[in-house]
Amino acid sequence: MNLRVTLSTGLEFDADLYANPVAADLATRLPVEAVFTDFNGVEKVAALENPLRLRGVPPKDSPQPGEIGYYAPTRSLVLYYGTVGTWPGLVRIGRFDLPVDTLRDLPDGFTARFVRTEDD
Repeated sequence: MNLRVTLSTGLEFDADLYANPVAADLATRLPVEAVFTDFNGVEKVAALENPLRLRGVPPKDSPQPGEIGYYAPTRSLVLYYGTVGTWPGLVRIGRFDLPVDTLRDLPDGFTARFVRTEDD
């Protein structure tokens, strides 16, 4: 599924959701708007109001820079710009087309709005 992401900083970029049940659950909630902060110098995280359902996915995962993830223990949507390793409760749900250095440099408290694009 193709997405368009608009940031409160004025940046816009494309993203894609993977074909897995957790990404599909997020897709049913679109559009989604969330406030992101930096975590551990490798990712931007935003708590979702309601948890996504973890079913049909491995119990742990190892996302790469440029991917979108969901971290179940904190109900967080995650944008990765660094390597975090393998963690239980983490699911890769998509990828984004924004340079990771640009993501890294965004200030805490930016808002991102995720919407489905028309060509999907």
